[in-house]
Amino acid sequence: MKTIQRSYVVALPLNHRNNLLLQRKDRGYKFWPNYWCTFGGGMKDGEGLEDTFLREMREENGLLLTYIAHFESQIFFDETKFGDPLRREGVVHYFSARFDGDLKKVKIGEGAGFSLFDKDELARYNQLGLIVPYNYTVIEKLMNSL
Repeated sequence: MKTIQRSYVVALPLNHRNNLLLQRKDRGYKFWPNYWCTFGGGMKDGEGLEDTFLREMREENGLLLTYIAHFESQIFFDETKFGDPLRREGVVHYFSARFDGDLKKVKIGEGAGFSLFDKDELARYNQLGLIVPYNYTVIEKLMNSL
């Protein structure tokens, strides 16, 4: 099995009501298809955390985020159960951020869609198995800290 090692940067964008913006993976995506997940992606060679954050947001949703703050970093390991022979591992850097809440400004660059979730909706979607599990672990910590 091939292993990909890299660092990842993830955004946890909140509106003024503390609702979290998530994206839904395409049904055909090789990792966690059709699941709700965070925005973000892998760092490129020579790229810093802030550069990766800004690039990923530009590529995935086009939002201008403010009050960007490092929330948590954790070791990441994902041996997918979806038939792909890749194993991904590294460190994920999670950043909380704010946006004005205007969903008309969101441009879908990747994924099948996006939605805002309040704390209770996030817990319900997690119980139904609709959110990527390692994303929800950090999401729950963030929502409980607000």
